[in-house]
Amino acid sequence: MKKIIWRTILVVLLGIILVGYVKINLKSNAVYYAKNMPRGEGQEPELIMLIDNLWWVYNPDIEGLKYDIDGTQDIVYENKYFGNIYADETEYIYTDENNISYRFNHRFELLHVIDEKYKKVDINSVDKNKIVLEIKSLAQPVIDKQSEPLINLQWIFNLVYQDDFK
Repeated sequence: MKKIIWRTILVVLLGIILVGYVKINLKSNAVYYAKNMPRGEGQEPELIMLIDNLWWVYNPDIEGLKYDIDGTQDIVYENKYFGNIYADETEYIYTDENNISYRFNHRFELLHVIDEKYKKVDINSVDKNKIVLEIKSLAQPVIDKQSEPLINLQWIFNLVYQDDFK
């Protein structure tokens, strides 16, 4: 009877350790996996995964770049920042050097734009591709510094997130 109990305890502990490792691996390597996953047109999973997992991923020491991971998670460079806002649903915000704020949803669709005087701007007058390129230029040094994981769990990451980025 004691052998059965000890074997059961051992199997449960190994299961907990395995699940914990997989979860930590997926979070700490989320940017790497997002760069290499299939995606729909206009989707930016590496930017979303970078912000969502900023506390977990490698934050390289890059001159002028700061990370704010207490509360909202932001990457700040001079007068620009890219981060998230928690409301009913997570939204992502990019504020440029002119203090114009652009809000995106999880699928990286532009939701609305607010100028420096807190007035709404017509999103049809905004070049979304230009804004996305600005955000990428801000985040790209961090994305480029993410290394390949020791144990590659890309297939698990794809199973979990592929529907989010179609």
